[in-house]
Amino acid sequence: MNPEEEFLPEWLVVGGPTTTTTTIAAADDDDDDDDDNRQQHLLRLLNSLLHNANGLGASTLKDVRRRCKEGKESIERYSPAHFSGAFDDDDDDDEAVASRLAPKLVKLQHAKDFVWEELHTGDWKDAEDKWREGEGLVIFAYCRMCVRYARARVKSDEVGAKYVERVLKRVIKELDVGTLLAGDVGGGKTLAKVAEEVSERLKEVRKMMDANVGEGDKRVLNWRFECEDVENASEEDVEDDGKKRKREASEEEEEEEEEEKNVLFPILEKDRGGQPPLKVPKFKEPLSLETFMTQFYLPKKPCAMRRFCTHWPAHEKWKDPSYFLDNFGARAVPVEFGSSYSSENWKINVVTFEEFLLKHMTDDKCGAYLAQQTLADQFPKLLEDIREPEYVHGCFREEEEDEANGGSKINIVAKNFWIGPKNTVSPPHTDPRDNLFVQICGAKRVRLWKPLDTDTDKDDNDDDDDENAMNQNATTTTTMYPYTASSTENTKLTNTSKAGDISLASFSPRAFPRLYRRPFYDVQLDAGDALFIPKGWWHFVKSVSNSISVSYWW
Repeated sequence: MNPEEEFLPEWLVVGGPTTTTTTIAAADDDDDDDDDNRQQHLLRLLNSLLHNANGLGASTLKDVRRRCKEGKESIERYSPAHFSGAFDDDDDDDEAVASRLAPKLVKLQHAKDFVWEELHTGDWKDAEDKWREGEGLVIFAYCRMCVRYARARVKSDEVGAKYVERVLKRVIKELDVGTLLAGDVGGGKTLAKVAEEVSERLKEVRKMMDANVGEGDKRVLNWRFECEDVENASEEDVEDDGKKRKREASEEEEEEEEEEKNVLFPILEKDRGGQPPLKVPKFKEPLSLETFMTQFYLPKKPCAMRRFCTHWPAHEKWKDPSYFLDNFGARAVPVEFGSSYSSENWKINVVTFEEFLLKHMTDDKCGAYLAQQTLADQFPKLLEDIREPEYVHGCFREEEEDEANGGSKINIVAKNFWIGPKNTVSPPHTDPRDNLFVQICGAKRVRLWKPLDTDTDKDDNDDDDDENAMNQNATTTTTMYPYTASSTENTKLTNTSKAGDISLASFSPRAFPRLYRRPFYDVQLDAGDALFIPKGWWHFVKSVSNSISVSYWW
């Protein structure tokens, strides 16, 4: 290691370890007669990033700096003096420039750590805008310097495609983390756009290595998302003009359904005084806008529809996880780990899509869940595969204040993506807006309770319940046992029930007697189905298989 590299991150040092979870079988650059051509092609790829206004170009960096400073104080003003010069951009083409870039990289690494600490001191919501903008600026400058450093190494004939691949993968992850933390840098979504462009350059580097990562990983991804044949799927009872139409099913089908229920929800299916679960009306095809609006949207009643998204490109394309691996494998995404977001063991880690698909999607016990993420903002390509339902714009709704965002007006449709293995769980909770939940691949089981179940009421027979004694007022309880704002724990979970995963055999009816006795609605969503969940309705969701869902909030 050269002296100037001593304090560089290991992944940036020549000969340093790779950071990927999979091995890419690449040809040896030294054994190829076209090494010179490859080297020149690598340089052209890196130069295109450094001089392209849509990439990591100097003009883009200046634009980012300008936008970060507009109406805000410069990040350099709040940084230690020894960061001075780290943001300088002298496009030196000297092949020996690596020795002069290394100290700047170290300074930018210090700056990145400094801004990170300031951004994460105290509660996240209280972080000043200057630190969010500063995070974006520092990360952008840092990533540009990494690419310049890699280019210098290529010009010195010290490295080949494998090294460039390693650097670009890490640059993509840094940019994605910056996008998650800083959001729109100056309002331009610069980091997300550049991450997408670097990803395209990475694909070209991998082609040079004669090992297309998509083809290689298809041998590893020996699983697919389940998508049942909707033509042969059984139909649930539906309501039509006040008349009930009942499906005919064989005794064998009924036994299979009952067995499935008992596996998924063993406690709640036990004897409850002869009261069976209520069925969500489920229709053979999407409803007309008029029918949906008059019979379900305005009365605030749930309904399910088959064949809702079978015509979407995503219904076929997303069955194969290699689609995500090929297009977004190097991109970084926030993944939840734990039994559910209300559990004590819950945490969020930023991992690459590649790691998520290869490692965590095949483990249904790790609790990995890419949950409630606006992936389309990060990967606009996904919008080509889905269709925004007409209901979200066709149903009139007055603007409401979004309390979660400081009282701002709700005027956009939120598209949340949910990708995870079998057994992922969302505990009983409510949503702040109406929700059209579309099941694209795999299957999920949903339980729903009416909004009135949150009302405070009194049951004379419950005075001695353990829950009353431990957590509730002696005279009143809530039927869904939500976390309260006055609690010392989980103060942000007032829309969530303390009951957690109600499908477990360990679920205690004694601890949550009111929830146990409450009537509930039950529905299974298979691939292609959609479920309307009105605002305020409590719902519990558990995946039956590896699953992809998209929810539309409006």
